[in-house]
Amino acid sequence: MLLILVLIIVIFLVAESSLLKSINGKTKVGTLSLSPIGAGTWSWGNRLLWQYDVNNDDELKETFDYLSRNRLINWFDTGDSYGTGDLNGRSEKLLGDFSVNDKNQNNYYFATKLACYPWRIGPNSMIKAAKESIDRMNRPIDILQLHWPPSLQWQEREYLQAFCYLVKEGYAKQIGVSNYGPKGLKRVNDIVKKEGLQIYSNQVQFSLLSRYPLYNGLTDYCKQENIQPIGYSALSLGLLADKYTLDNLPKGPRSLLFKDFLPPIDPLLKVMRELAKKKNKKVSQIALNWSLQKGFLVLVGIRTIEQAKENTDASGWKLTDSEVALLDKVAESIPKQIIQNSFQSD
Repeated sequence: MLLILVLIIVIFLVAESSLLKSINGKTKVGTLSLSPIGAGTWSWGNRLLWQYDVNNDDELKETFDYLSRNRLINWFDTGDSYGTGDLNGRSEKLLGDFSVNDKNQNNYYFATKLACYPWRIGPNSMIKAAKESIDRMNRPIDILQLHWPPSLQWQEREYLQAFCYLVKEGYAKQIGVSNYGPKGLKRVNDIVKKEGLQIYSNQVQFSLLSRYPLYNGLTDYCKQENIQPIGYSALSLGLLADKYTLDNLPKGPRSLLFKDFLPPIDPLLKVMRELAKKKNKKVSQIALNWSLQKGFLVLVGIRTIEQAKENTDASGWKLTDSEVALLDKVAESIPKQIIQNSFQSD
């Protein structure tokens, strides 16, 4: 009888643990537990591609407050190069300004990426850059990331030594990178390991129209080393949001990309529309959920409350294996994938 009672308690605890994991839906990344979807803030300061205007700041603040208040996500991703010229560091500064008096500020994390500018020479240059980011964000860095692999590995080791120092001294909690392929990721992870630390995340371009990480060995290496892959541009700059046509193109340089890609991806969009109708979801949510089913955390731009609602509702449910396989098959039939970010390494 006692044995049966013990078994019942064990089963209950396991079930409760599974239920809590399902409810919370977070993924352990290093010392942090991250929501499946994070808020990307590239557009918070980018005029060329996203037509940023300082007059939009009130709307961005409302969106930030909505995400914070409703705890729809628990991490925001930024970079010290998001906003240049007179908007230098704009995205980081907006996050800092928005969060400084927020009573919920302990419920979310800030991840920032430091640019590998060629004039940043030696560890001290990155230490200085990190401290400037901290000043703009009004808080230590939760995930400190190298934005891209330096050309010819210029100063790469020195940058990472600076990152290790910053973590050890409490300026940052943990280290991540961005735009690294499997070979480069192994190289930089080995450098960090020699300092007694580890890289815990790697941001790469990933979507139904950019599936290279599934084939080049990156996901295998990440799994082996307990590195969490994070997919950015999960909607392929908006192509997979199904909100544009050849007669209704986005403003700016994206219009050229959309003219080229909208016709050939129509078969994929048709299947996504069918799945969206079946699931009572939006096409964009189908695209984001596909990325989640591939083991990636998803980074997606959020500028409005409407986008906040739509993008965060891409988690908390699952496409079936057969639905994922169907999307894989149709995506593979598309004659070309989105060109990879030129900063990405092998």
